[in-house]
Amino acid sequence: MTKYHPLQANTSGGPTLFIDTEAGASDLLETAAHRIKAARDLLNSVSCLCMKNAEGYDLEHFANAAHLLLQDGCDALEVLGWSIGGGDIQSSPAGDSAVHQADLPV
Repeated sequence: MTKYHPLQANTSGGPTLFIDTEAGASDLLETAAHRIKAARDLLNSVSCLCMKNAEGYDLEHFANAAHLLLQDGCDALEVLGWSIGGGDIQSSPAGDSAVHQADLPV
């Protein structure tokens, strides 16, 4: 396993943002929870807005921010799954071409 795993939300030609695969489980969980809760709060705010004054690009901006936060949180949960022995992880860090997903409990 490599020490640094690239985030899926990297938008550049090459990976620039990474997760430390050797980080402690509590740090990974805290990182994931913070991003997922921020996305939840952002989407809650969007759901309370009056849409008659919103432009089309406004919703696109909100959706993009929520997606980045959720993807980073899921990536952190995925690495946490590797560190505690698997869970519902569908791929390993060596599978660069595979889509990495961690199933969140609902």
